[in-house]
Amino acid sequence: MKKLTILASLPALVLAGLILVSAGGCKKQEGPPAQAKPPKPAAAAPVEKTSFEEVTSQLDAGGNFYLYLGTEQFLQGLSGKVSGWRELLGSIPDIKSEDRANLEKAFDVLTGLIKESGLEDVSGFGLSTIARAPGFYRSKMLVHHYPDKGSGFLWDLFGQKPHALEGLSLLSTNAAIATFSDLDVPLLWSVIQKQIGHSGIPQAEEFLNNLPGGFEKATGLKWNQVLGSLGGEFGFVLTLNDAKKISIPMPGGEALEIPEPGLLLIARVKDDTIFNHVDELLKKSGQQIVRSDKPNLKMRTMPLALPLPIQLRPSIATSEGYLLLASNDALIEEALAVKAGGQPGLKSTQEFQSLAKEIPNEGNQFTFMSQRFGQAVWGLQQQALQMSDKTPAAAKEFLKSILSSKQAASTYTVGEHTEQGWLTIANGNQNPATFLVAATAIAPIGLLSAIAIPNFVKARQTAQRNACINNLRQIDGAKQQWALENNKKDSDTPARTDLLGYFPNHRFPQCPTGGRYTLNAVADRPECSAPGHILER
Repeated sequence: MKKLTILASLPALVLAGLILVSAGGCKKQEGPPAQAKPPKPAAAAPVEKTSFEEVTSQLDAGGNFYLYLGTEQFLQGLSGKVSGWRELLGSIPDIKSEDRANLEKAFDVLTGLIKESGLEDVSGFGLSTIARAPGFYRSKMLVHHYPDKGSGFLWDLFGQKPHALEGLSLLSTNAAIATFSDLDVPLLWSVIQKQIGHSGIPQAEEFLNNLPGGFEKATGLKWNQVLGSLGGEFGFVLTLNDAKKISIPMPGGEALEIPEPGLLLIARVKDDTIFNHVDELLKKSGQQIVRSDKPNLKMRTMPLALPLPIQLRPSIATSEGYLLLASNDALIEEALAVKAGGQPGLKSTQEFQSLAKEIPNEGNQFTFMSQRFGQAVWGLQQQALQMSDKTPAAAKEFLKSILSSKQAASTYTVGEHTEQGWLTIANGNQNPATFLVAATAIAPIGLLSAIAIPNFVKARQTAQRNACINNLRQIDGAKQQWALENNKKDSDTPARTDLLGYFPNHRFPQCPTGGRYTLNAVADRPECSAPGHILER
């Protein structure tokens, strides 16, 4: 067996010998013997239960950023802790009995929200970022609860079971920003009703009771009928059409050129309650309406003859369980053509396919932002810099260097409600860790600015007031000298031209803040219209 071991180790021994020969020949190396590495200390065992293993198993280790925060010990029994804070605040002396009662009611509402929200079930928070390729980062975020927890409305309000992200099928290749999310509006309304109904605050209860009636009076729609018609998913889309540029007039006769923007709002619905009501209102309006009634599409468009650089044709449509509102009808037709497979959509673009790698195909929310959006903003910035005559050339070059189109963000994010909480996975060309580090550096600067800026403004105002008062002294002195040299009475009032010779360079003083000076009679002190700029005698 020893011979076999030696033979098996022979290639490794030969390789080691070759390395030694190439490094220093066959000369015997003298020196101290190699020191054995000390053993690694044993990992400390936690004495408190944490969700570390559950959370970190969902994250990417070895990347640019890694964070775990155990919240189990803090959030458990949070509603009871809030009650303790209520007793502390309630013990503050000199509080009116009415204010103390309102404070008690506010704490009751807060305590009830915490109990029913499921916030106390949050057992940990995790966040990681790892570079998957140069300039390409994947981030994961998990708000964790144990599988037998998470029964509050916080976990159900924005979706329960993950589903196919069908909103992606409505996005054209012109989509620059898009976000879709589940939202259980009836659940949200029931939570508001319950908490405010139990608050004991008359003003809040009155507002809540009047809200449905006010809505019905303003819209003509039944509140409960509208809530029942909503399908629980809503989307927002901003498009940029690079094939069609529009010019935005600027002062000085110049014009900025940008891709034509478009806005599309989408809601999943269970019926046509909202569309039918809007259709009736349009019929009664007497305005010119373009009507389209097809088997899978009903659309109403209102052409507006306005002197605008963009095409504005507000449209509302209903199609296959979706209610769509858009800045023009072409956006709706394009979205439905993509959904039907009649033309390529966002999912066919190279940018989206790159961002969607290893991202779940199902979820409860998604957000997409194209690099084209940042590049369009960058183009506007560059054009604005070129048009600015007052900006020094060196400043322009510096701004151009930091405003680079290569820095435009591109990201795709999907969030899903899992058995262990909310998991969000994102791909993008920006390192989120950089923003987190920058935020920690900016926070102290912001705090110092919050302290320093008001003091700076106050000091500046004091300096301006003192300079103005000094001007008033000079004006009063010039009045007295003018009266003395010209035998004027105390009731005489000089003109500005009478006093110019008494000032340096024959220039009348001006208030630093733009206030207007009133000379008044010789016996009266001059005045400034700026508040606080008063000459005392």
